[in-house]
Amino acid sequence: MIGNIVTEITILNYIDKSNTLVGFENHSGMTFIRKNSKTTSPLGHIIKGFGNNGDDKTEGACYKNVFGTYLHGSLLPKNPHFADYLIKTALENKYKTPIKLDLLNDNIENKAHQFILNHL
Repeated sequence: MIGNIVTEITILNYIDKSNTLVGFENHSGMTFIRKNSKTTSPLGHIIKGFGNNGDDKTEGACYKNVFGTYLHGSLLPKNPHFADYLIKTALENKYKTPIKLDLLNDNIENKAHQFILNHL
């Protein structure tokens, strides 16, 4: 399962800039998340690509604040909203209080994200 991938994020409810992750996958492994699992859920649902197993249209896995994914190809630089989510979640976990991150200029990163969306 090799190629560009776009997945719609299903677990990050605070993101208002983008609800997609873009990247590149190159794997022969297959991941299956038990249906009706009370602890683990997919990170997203496939828009383009193979994802976890090429069959059920899921990508990645989430368990509490642990995230697994088959996305490669500069995952965080091409998905700054996900990087922000990881930073925010880690800080809130450490300090046990809501965190508001200062806005950064993510123009180049957002253009990279959008370029991939436009060329798939």
